[in-house]
Amino acid sequence: MEFPVIISFYTKNTPYQLEIQNLIASCEAFDLEIQVEGVESFGTWELNCAYKPFFILKTLDELQMPLLWVDADGVFVQKPTWQEAFQSDLSVRYHSELPKDHPSKVISSTIFVAPTPQARHLLKMWIKECQKSLLDPNRKEEFWDQMALRDAILQKPPEITVSSLPLTYAKIFDHPQDCKEVASPVIEHYQASRRSKKFINL
Repeated sequence: MEFPVIISFYTKNTPYQLEIQNLIASCEAFDLEIQVEGVESFGTWELNCAYKPFFILKTLDELQMPLLWVDADGVFVQKPTWQEAFQSDLSVRYHSELPKDHPSKVISSTIFVAPTPQARHLLKMWIKECQKSLLDPNRKEEFWDQMALRDAILQKPPEITVSSLPLTYAKIFDHPQDCKEVASPVIEHYQASRRSKKFINL
């Protein structure tokens, strides 16, 4: 089957504008279709992250075809193949062994989205969870879009199908456990937020 279109966005005039070039080059190396968009920063790293579900939904409506979101700091290390997980409405790295409220229950650096009404519904639920978290006056922890997606998945109706992507599609380049479990990743993520967050939150 034809591989999904790779999509991503980057914030203009930030280090992510350079990071995205590595993703583009890796897609070109493996002859993968990629669609990238530069957007103006919303002012903070948290708000920029919260734009992710809006962007995915917008692109899904425009292209009407299967998509694979990859964070701007991601790189394809080898040519990907069609995954069984892509038969679901949405696929994301999901740690079933972690508690439901764990911040890393869901890893949203790589996300497959099918062009289905159910997928659109889940994306809209994710958007609402982002808004809910960011507008919470009692919030003390830093906002991560993956925690909002985690909460949306926990609340989803049963007709929406969600599968877990293999770790090979969401490996963090220097994570000890990831490196132990995966010797040959398909996608590797370089955690640009560690380096770039401070430039955006000035």
